[in-house]
Amino acid sequence: MSFGLLKELAAVVGGPEAIPKIHFDPDTTQVVLTLVLAKRDKRGVIQKPGEDDDAIIPYDMTPEAGEQILDWVAAHALDFFIRRFANSSKLFATQADQLAAVGSSLISSATSPGKTA
Repeated sequence: MSFGLLKELAAVVGGPEAIPKIHFDPDTTQVVLTLVLAKRDKRGVIQKPGEDDDAIIPYDMTPEAGEQILDWVAAHALDFFIRRFANSSKLFATQADQLAAVGSSLISSATSPGKTA
């Protein structure tokens, strides 16, 4: 799966807690299938179907085929979110001292009134 498609799917899903929406929310399912099955140009822009083109989501697609696509998308999206969390936690860990200093100054400034108070 390309990063561009993964980014579009992540925007639709929102976060790892919403992965089940891919399977159980009809609107999300429709958008996901459209994003995955649509014809695209070289830049990844979805092409509008012409009058003689088939529907983006084939009407005669079997439920099993649709479910396999949704499972594939859900697995890739969840993996993407997990990798993003892992990379973010590594980044935060490398900056732990600086984050602690910022947090400490925020806590102390919240407990003491400012000059305008």
